[in-house]
Amino acid sequence: MSRSAGCLAVLLASLAVIAGLLTGCSPTSSADTLEGPAKDVSSAVRAASLAVDLRMADSTTAAAASTAADDMLGEVDSAAKEVHGFAAPTQEERALRNDMLASFSTISRALLHARDALTAPSADPGDGQARLATVQAELRTATEQLDSLMTKAGIQ
Repeated sequence: MSRSAGCLAVLLASLAVIAGLLTGCSPTSSADTLEGPAKDVSSAVRAASLAVDLRMADSTTAAAASTAADDMLGEVDSAAKEVHGFAAPTQEERALRNDMLASFSTISRALLHARDALTAPSADPGDGQARLATVQAELRTATEQLDSLMTKAGIQ
């Protein structure tokens, strides 16, 4: 494993541990149940965005970056399953749950695009960079949407 791939693996493992700790410490009231999954997804999309940044800077391999994107996709899927199981008793909580699920779906789509762009062969290196720049913009837009939703919900 190259040094950059090792650093990326350590960074992603650290983010997963932090996300796990945050989830374990989150309040148990029904409205706050969404906080853990939202923070998990926020960490996942940021980690994938970092992997794309590193690949664009040629600081990691395509395989390491695409593995990171794929792993983060799994994190988002787990969080979405958790939110699907949330029985929202009020209309406001149902609306928030549905908004979270829509945001998670947008992030999943961006992560799929990132994974595909990271593994796509390219005869022209400029073409690969352009694809990654497009994916990076998509990841950032999805991150901003989730951040806005978390702020609206009072999730810090």
